[in-house]
Amino acid sequence: MDNISAYLSSLDEVQFQTREFIISLLISLVFGLALKSLYSLYFRDNEPQDGSLARSLVLITPALTTLFWMIQTNAVLSLGLLGSMSFVRFRTPVKRPEDVSFIVLALAVAVSCAIQIFVIGLTLLCVFLIFTLIRNYFGDGIAKKGHFAIITFNTKRDISVVDVSNSLATTGINCEFVSARTYDGISSMVFNASKLSSDSHDRIKACLISLDDVGHINIFLPNDRLGA
Repeated sequence: MDNISAYLSSLDEVQFQTREFIISLLISLVFGLALKSLYSLYFRDNEPQDGSLARSLVLITPALTTLFWMIQTNAVLSLGLLGSMSFVRFRTPVKRPEDVSFIVLALAVAVSCAIQIFVIGLTLLCVFLIFTLIRNYFGDGIAKKGHFAIITFNTKRDISVVDVSNSLATTGINCEFVSARTYDGISSMVFNASKLSSDSHDRIKACLISLDDVGHINIFLPNDRLGA
């Protein structure tokens, strides 16, 4: 009888832990969706955005929660995981520190879910949301808000990248040189433009036509923000 009672007691404990784990997993999934929305809000239309990273936040948060849930009561497993994780590397480097901060935020939220102190994760998200709103709408966000665009300029004339950059600078548009190549006598140049207002298209066109009136000009306004 004692063995049966001990077995039933252990079974009830396992079921209780299973319920706790499912609750933590579901809440971490909600936090992951919130992080994805927060990422989109933080990087506005006038800034490049890594769409893959935004989507992965929904997956990273529950996965990390599960990981921390499994190792929180097992010291041996924790040490083994620490050794194995030392071999994990980003195959593609994360280019912006702000992107890394979202990964760290997902890590912190996952830990709060694993130890079932959900108010910590909620507080982190609220603090980050307030910071994002202040940054976007109470800083220079409204005054300079615009669109992110990719400008390509193809010409057969002997025009340098410096000439094109200086000419674009006279329009007051913030352009960043990306790449250039020459093939079959045609020079192709690519620029990223931020803070692009609705009347900037005509100014860019007039500026580049003044350099080459038969040059080929493209101005792309991506529907989804392009990865940097």
